[in-house]
Amino acid sequence: MLIYACGSMHLQNLADNQKKQSARVSRILSRFHAHKLIAKIPRTRRWRVTDRGRQIMAASLCLRDVAFPELFRKNIAA
Repeated sequence: MLIYACGSMHLQNLADNQKKQSARVSRILSRFHAHKLIAKIPRTRRWRVTDRGRQIMAASLCLRDVAFPELFRKNIAA
């Protein structure tokens, strides 16, 4: 049995059970698809990120890297 190192914190606790890990990834993909963040490439097993998905991911990264640390610094200083 092969055990792969999981980079995602959502999958780390499932590293020893590949079937549960696969099921969780499938649920995450279906959730992203339901919110139109990803779209399936026809006749393949591949997915692509939609324009809306790119916009939301960029905004999320901006919040995580810029806005939240700035707000935390302001709250600590106060």
